[in-house]
Amino acid sequence: MRKAIENSKVRAQANTNQQLLAVSLLVAVGTLSGVSLADDGVDPWMYAYAALDHFYNLEYEPSLANFRQALELAPDNPIFLNFLANAYLFQELNRTGQLDAQFYSESNPFLRSEKPRPDPKVMQTVKNLVARTKDICEQRLRQNRHDKTALYALGIAYGIEANYEFTMYKHWYAALKAGSKAKEYHTRLKKLDPDYHDADLVLGIYEYAVGSIPRAVKWLAFLVGYRGSKERGIELLHAAVRQGKLVTTDAAVLLAVIYNREKKYEYVRQLLRTLNSYYSRNYLLRLEIARTYLKEGNEAAALVEYDAIAAQVEAGAPGYDRVPRDRLYYQIGSLHQRQGNYEKALAAFEHITTESSANGVLAAYSCMRKAEIYLAQNRLDKAREEYKRVLAMSYPEPRAQAERVLQVLDR
Repeated sequence: MRKAIENSKVRAQANTNQQLLAVSLLVAVGTLSGVSLADDGVDPWMYAYAALDHFYNLEYEPSLANFRQALELAPDNPIFLNFLANAYLFQELNRTGQLDAQFYSESNPFLRSEKPRPDPKVMQTVKNLVARTKDICEQRLRQNRHDKTALYALGIAYGIEANYEFTMYKHWYAALKAGSKAKEYHTRLKKLDPDYHDADLVLGIYEYAVGSIPRAVKWLAFLVGYRGSKERGIELLHAAVRQGKLVTTDAAVLLAVIYNREKKYEYVRQLLRTLNSYYSRNYLLRLEIARTYLKEGNEAAALVEYDAIAAQVEAGAPGYDRVPRDRLYYQIGSLHQRQGNYEKALAAFEHITTESSANGVLAAYSCMRKAEIYLAQNRLDKAREEYKRVLAMSYPEPRAQAERVLQVLDR
């Protein structure tokens, strides 16, 4: 497992010299993609690998720029087109809060405002890129029905379509329909070449997703031709990690998602720590590790992880400037408060109440938590001070709570 991810990382180093070395070692992948060197002798995969490193580190703008550079050298490469479409999609998923919303369970109850809708222009760009990929691949397949690269890229294009239909629009049937097309093309590909393990990613996702349909409706899915097995899906994703060329990281991430769902948290942590050792600027991996401990009820271990993330934030570690400080410190403060570590909790909440850019609702509830701690310490004047700060804020629910407590204190 680790060796497979190491091989994947070699193909995606950010350092230019390492990129050049990776390109020289991966002639086979260049052959897989059907792309030769550009006229000026620059291999477009050099830009693609740099883009992938940025992508997996959540650095979407440089990732998009590098994918565009790759496409300037190979404008009809369907794999590059898919990379670009996927980068736009995940940038939008990140912007709308769909990648990290679940990582701050303590703050989420206070931040339930409607999520931003996807940017229509960005989504149209994604759809246009998917359509262009489909057109290129379909033309190639009309010329050669055994074109493996076209079959692979066409299946991925339908996979991207299934993803945005599911995540952005909640169109379940449209997502399942697109996913079925992705499966169809990758099944054809595997029949042509059983060793084309990059296709195992889509096949594994499909098998697991359909195999996870609740029993109450599974019979209906069976009647309309949708069949799948969770066990077979996991097996295929493991094959993609071990033997894939382009999808090793994606398959490892998806296995982490699946094992999370299956409550196999120790294995999830092993996967995420391995990924984080290569994509060290991706703070979401660290947050997910912390969340697995919370799911197990191990708040002390979760606190160790959250405190380590905060240390990275304060040290200015690359990538950690993007961590939402207010939500992170609210999580830390709440956990320390429940653990009875009152001074650490107060310090965490102080980060929020003194930060001008902090979310106002979180600032109000941070004052409430501080007041609760002061009450527990019998520091009544300090508690009153915090409750009065809440009264000066324009958030009805915490204000109402503060008023009720102050009425009791002032009797």
